[in-house]
Amino acid sequence: MTLGLGQALAAAAGTIGGLDAVVAHAGTTHAGTPHWVLGAVTILGIVAGIGGYRVLRDGARSDRFGAGLVSLGAVAVIAGTIGLVEVQIAPAATPDWTEWFPVINAVSAIVVALGSLVVVRWKWPERPRYVGLGLLLAAWIAYPTLLPQEGLTNPLGYLLAAAVPAAVLYVFYRDAGPSFPGVLTARVPAVTAVVTFLLFGVFYLFSAGTLSVNPDLTADIAGQGFVTPYQVASPLVYWPALEFYAPAIPLSGYVSLGSLLLVAILGGLVASNAALAARQLTTGGSVDSPRVIVGTLTTAGATACGCCAPAVYGAAGALFGAAATPVYWAFMDPSSPVGGLFFAASVLILTGSAVRASHDPACAVPREPEASGAAEQAA
Repeated sequence: MTLGLGQALAAAAGTIGGLDAVVAHAGTTHAGTPHWVLGAVTILGIVAGIGGYRVLRDGARSDRFGAGLVSLGAVAVIAGTIGLVEVQIAPAATPDWTEWFPVINAVSAIVVALGSLVVVRWKWPERPRYVGLGLLLAAWIAYPTLLPQEGLTNPLGYLLAAAVPAAVLYVFYRDAGPSFPGVLTARVPAVTAVVTFLLFGVFYLFSAGTLSVNPDLTADIAGQGFVTPYQVASPLVYWPALEFYAPAIPLSGYVSLGSLLLVAILGGLVASNAALAARQLTTGGSVDSPRVIVGTLTTAGATACGCCAPAVYGAAGALFGAAATPVYWAFMDPSSPVGGLFFAASVLILTGSAVRASHDPACAVPREPEASGAAEQAA
């Protein structure tokens, strides 16, 4: 990433024009490491994670061994992916088919809104709050297309950005039941949730380009650290941010209220699913349902792909070079519907899987004071 990071990433995340600024270097190595090695590390991490999950599910070996494999796999995937996404190759010409993006965006939002109405009417007619969440996510998708100048300074954008997490919390409050907050009081699920949130946050920040350990230095700023206030147009509107560069690490990037909001929404949902799955594993419950483990893992990946657009294009550009140009426009063009659709799908699937898993009897956590008091009365 360039050190004009706020401007470059604002363009990548939701501003008009400026897409050519998202360039780091066009080589095939990262810090002297060939990208095929980084790709192999990522694939091995995925394999280790799947193997660890199978060990935990089958119970054939120690839970510590399975947990160790899952942890090792997560670290390998994050390290390999961060290395891959540090490369951005920006094509110069905009293809004609991108002119259809605003239309596709609007149609996608209508489909999500109508789909929410139909599905909820069919399966959960007594829960209109699900329709509300679906309509808010449809508005999230359509917002940049329907408002003038992408609505970057419209107060409705800030209201929508606050309404989506509020709706998710309300769904949890109404439908997750008493088991969910109880799960977070148990040691293993609580630790799992914290570790998962931190790992997801690190992965998100690097894959979204908000942090970089491969800054593109110029002669004027080489060796000089700085912290500068800035504005970044992601998500939906402009958010205050601090752009920084620490040459001793080296680490460059920015931190904005918008990026923290996305990490809170997506990381919180992924961590909640991980905590519920950990509770099921430690109490002998079943985690065969794809809504619990597989749903969480695949949706976390989809989140990284859709909401961290540079992650997909960075990896594709590193592996396939100029042949990845269509991927660039699909994921990096601010008018593309891909990011909004993946965000909506991630929120819906992760929220649904957490609500369903919270009703598993294995997630029930007994209240220790009551249990100890009953034991004393029995004695």
